[in-house]
Amino acid sequence: MLSFFNRRSRAQQQNIRVMTADLPLEKRLLLAGNALVNVSGGNVSISGDADNNAIELTTIGGNVVVRGLQGTTINGNAGSLIVAENTDTLNGRLVVRLGEGNDSFLLSRSVIVNGSAVIDAGNGNDDIGSTGSTIRGSLEVHGRQGDNQISFSDSTVDGRLWIKTKRGSDIVSLKNVTVNGRLKIKTGAGEDGVSLDNVTVSDKTSIHTKNGADDVLIQNSTFNAHVKIRTRQNDDNVVLEGNTFRSTIHINTGRNIDNVVARGTNTFDGAFSVNSGDGHTNGSVGDAVEIASTNVFNSSRSIRKAEGATAPPTVISTRIDDTTNGLVGLAAAADKAISDLLVTSVSDLTLDLSANTTVASTGDVLITRDENFVIAGTTTALSTVTLDTDGNGQFDNGTVTADENGNFSTTVTLTRRDLNTTDTVENDQMSGFQQINIQSLDEAGGLQTATVKVDFVKNTVVQFVSNIGTYEVEMFDDLTPNTVANFLGYTDRYDGVIIHRSVTDFVIQGGGFTVNNGVVDAVQTDAPITNEFNSSASNIRGTLSMAQLGGDINSGTSQWFVNTVNNDGSGVNNLDSVPHTVFGRVIGEGMSVVDSIAALSKADLSSVTGVSALNETPLQSTFTPLTRTITGTVSTTGGSTVVTGVGTRFTEELVSALGNTGGSRSRISIDGTIYNVASISSDTELTLSSSAITSSTNVNALTDDLVDDAFVRFSSIAEILNQV
Repeated sequence: MLSFFNRRSRAQQQNIRVMTADLPLEKRLLLAGNALVNVSGGNVSISGDADNNAIELTTIGGNVVVRGLQGTTINGNAGSLIVAENTDTLNGRLVVRLGEGNDSFLLSRSVIVNGSAVIDAGNGNDDIGSTGSTIRGSLEVHGRQGDNQISFSDSTVDGRLWIKTKRGSDIVSLKNVTVNGRLKIKTGAGEDGVSLDNVTVSDKTSIHTKNGADDVLIQNSTFNAHVKIRTRQNDDNVVLEGNTFRSTIHINTGRNIDNVVARGTNTFDGAFSVNSGDGHTNGSVGDAVEIASTNVFNSSRSIRKAEGATAPPTVISTRIDDTTNGLVGLAAAADKAISDLLVTSVSDLTLDLSANTTVASTGDVLITRDENFVIAGTTTALSTVTLDTDGNGQFDNGTVTADENGNFSTTVTLTRRDLNTTDTVENDQMSGFQQINIQSLDEAGGLQTATVKVDFVKNTVVQFVSNIGTYEVEMFDDLTPNTVANFLGYTDRYDGVIIHRSVTDFVIQGGGFTVNNGVVDAVQTDAPITNEFNSSASNIRGTLSMAQLGGDINSGTSQWFVNTVNNDGSGVNNLDSVPHTVFGRVIGEGMSVVDSIAALSKADLSSVTGVSALNETPLQSTFTPLTRTITGTVSTTGGSTVVTGVGTRFTEELVSALGNTGGSRSRISIDGTIYNVASISSDTELTLSSSAITSSTNVNALTDDLVDDAFVRFSSIAEILNQV
């Protein structure tokens, strides 16, 4: 096995992956074939179509069943088909013909086949395996053209086990397997690997690989009859470790450079012979047979045509022992492909939450007013569905059994908890956020999980939609009714409002200014409201609080802030002592959005805009001043405040302090000197706030380019649920 780097990827080989059902769960489309199952006189035949099929013969609920996995249907139907009732044994013969496509077939969970079994994978990249099964007769596995993985573990074959593959790079892995008859493994052309670990064979063993760089690893196994290993052309490796050979063993390597290694302690009770091929050509080092001194030979040994007694260490470590691309790693991957198929043999857990009234929030959180929350859905028939609603990892908060069609439904009573446990007031700032974990365990041991995150609210909910993310706030309607009403009265005026202030480890503040087309405008305010601070609602992390003028607690209007840390006196700051009125809390996982805003770099735009409040403004991109050239040319006269233009559009491109009270005014740079725009008379004449230093004639002028999307800007702040 010269190289497996060109083998198809493991994900392609397996067509199976571990999957938990998190809401929402996408429909799987990877495997979508149909298998025809026929039962006659205790015999079972399974035929796959040309699509990708995944099929399991297993025991469920005391019956032997054939079931489709990962979307494969059985006789046109989803689910499983009982082929032997009230038993774990199939009394007749089993014939499986998977056909074209990349297929998977699994014998599992102590299923017993009393007769012989034939598994024909057909062409394609196929996975064939057994975990814990018993075949009372013989078993034949045929891998046709394609890169196949054949893995048997913890299984018994009472008759002959014959595994045969054709052209392709194939892996055969037997682990903890007992063969009471003969064992015959024959691989076709391609770079193949055969791994036997803790295998017991009562009758003769034959391992034959054809052309290709092939590897054979046999370890911890017992052979009670003659063993023959034969490789053909290309560079092959045979490694023996920790085995017992009760009878003779003969190894015959073909042409090219081959290595036979007996390492650790192997016990050879019969004759041991190696016949190397023609490897000593064109000055090459030739074949090597490396026998460790720890081996035990109780009979004769013979080594012919070997040119060396030490195999190249890098070859063995790379081709055999590497846990990713060596035979050890590739065999483990084949085993995992089958074990994953067993673990995820069904991925059919879906949730139906339509019985509840919900609004989707950040992080897949559902906001609801329904205290009795219905969790329904479908899963494998007769599965046990259990709940973990308190987050302790124990699924002991509810149990329901799916019916014969896989349907289930249960109700969870949602609760609210006190956010602020540092004060003496109980149940003041309440949060209804909780994660509900759902687990489905079918009768065959297949386990699936899903998660629902929900926030149970009882008050007004307002949604903040910004260009950096969306979050929701539950208002404290009962604690601060006047402040809530004041805030809701401004929501129509918050379109385009920005976070104009962000202070690290303190707050983010908004509600005072909008930005539209690069122009900062002040939000038009109503009369200030009376401070409504309630000691039951503290300025802790995640709360929404009123901004106000310093020294006047009754000056709050449109501006608000979100506390990004505890500012209740338990840390550095104490906004409760001012006091600032807390009137809501960010719900669900909305603080992840707030934290993203707080993490942005800040810029001082006070001199740029003339708005002093914009001295700690978070921006999503770096602001560079005076980068936009205004249309046309301008002229000034030294000592005069008048600027005239030719081809200019002052009224469209600039803003004056006189024309935007409380908002921004433009700056203009003329011949390297920066001036503020006081007023604009027309498209071709404006007045500066200070006289021009020098005269300039028909020169270009620059102004600042404030981009709306550079700010944290809200397209909507609006109520989405009314109090009930």
